[in-house]
Amino acid sequence: MTWAVKWLLIVNIGVFLLELLIGRFEGGVDFIQDHLCISFEGFFFRGQLWQPVTYMFLHDPYGIGHILWNMLILWMFGSPLERFWGPKGFFKFYFICGIGAGIVILLTGLLIPAQQEIPTLGASGALFGLMVAFGFLYPNSLIYLFGIFPIKGKHLVMLFVGLSVVQALTLGGTNVSLSAHFGGMFFGFFLVTGWWKPKKAWDRIKLWRMKRKYKKLSRKIRVIDRDDPGGGYYH
Repeated sequence: MTWAVKWLLIVNIGVFLLELLIGRFEGGVDFIQDHLCISFEGFFFRGQLWQPVTYMFLHDPYGIGHILWNMLILWMFGSPLERFWGPKGFFKFYFICGIGAGIVILLTGLLIPAQQEIPTLGASGALFGLMVAFGFLYPNSLIYLFGIFPIKGKHLVMLFVGLSVVQALTLGGTNVSLSAHFGGMFFGFFLVTGWWKPKKAWDRIKLWRMKRKYKKLSRKIRVIDRDDPGGGYYH
């Protein structure tokens, strides 16, 4: 386990235990939801500007599955990424994805007024950013799922993302924030690919256009046997 991942685990678990303690007092859970979770109403109408950070360290106090799943993902994908970037680069990526996902949640509230009062909590936005980065940086690394089934890193990331989307679309997954998940993936993609840099984005677009042009030309070009008197290339 790497240094930054270890401290994120400690802080998240510590905050979860504090949630359980506060939740035992009357109005404790309501206090957490109203002041520390992220919501359009709390951020814009009550001026609670800290919510895009605090919501990342909160988890569902009514069960242990939420925090266990998130901490497992943090350990699985975070440790190799921290070794690649170093603690400083890892923290930077983690918080940009988490806060970025929070911004997407707020924009969703702006577009869908019915969701403005719904509080959101959890580290999923940052973690989905980590999964996208792992898929790009370690696409062919072999991982043994449950210690038995070998699967490549990119396929494991696709599996995790797919399961989360399916869970969110089921009737029992109405409390899963798709905006947080896709927000984290969006920021993770742009950070790890460098598309946030205008020059690099333009270079990638030009490369994509050149590849498309090459494919079109390759379909029109045929090679004729040079031994043929009329041999050569024609278009």
